[in-house]
Amino acid sequence: MAKKVFLKLMLIIALPGFVAAQQKDSTASLSKRLIVQATISPGYMFSKGLWNSYFHSTLEWCFDKRVSIRADGFYFFSSQGDYQPFKINHNLLLGAFYHFPKKKGDFYFGVQPGAACVQQYSYIYNDSTITNPKLQVAPIMTAAIGASYFFWKYMNLFAAVKFVHGTYIPQYGKTISLNELRISAGVGWHIQFKKGKAHPKK
Repeated sequence: MAKKVFLKLMLIIALPGFVAAQQKDSTASLSKRLIVQATISPGYMFSKGLWNSYFHSTLEWCFDKRVSIRADGFYFFSSQGDYQPFKINHNLLLGAFYHFPKKKGDFYFGVQPGAACVQQYSYIYNDSTITNPKLQVAPIMTAAIGASYFFWKYMNLFAAVKFVHGTYIPQYGKTISLNELRISAGVGWHIQFKKGKAHPKK
């Protein structure tokens, strides 16, 4: 299942580039552009073989035609299957992205450090039941690649893959890996505060 989802996502990421290659428009500058995106994002946790679901939103400011600062928020709301390790696994991230705009398309990559707010469900430790585990904060680091297609003045299509790396240290028991591959795709919105100069077609 994970392989099929990954292959489909790669196709979605590549699609904006293929579509943009057919356009005769000049390349629009990303400079002074504010981008907002929101979607439901599945995540695959390697250590547990577990699929999680998040509400994912982003706020990005492109202060240069190539570089942007972006904040991401992930609100955890469910895990698939009978095994439910976390009651809460919300994330806040802030980092920088580098862009490769081409016509109406944009391929990008970036890194974002951040924090995960994690709380387990009740669990057994040394024959005792930990009934109300504490909410704890764990540092995480993420790396992402993705693509956007600006099909209208105010809207865009996007797809991205993000790898999350981190470790949760519970009050009792063994540490738990937070390593996860997350997939995001959907429709976003943007505003150009200062009209950038178009680059002539070569």
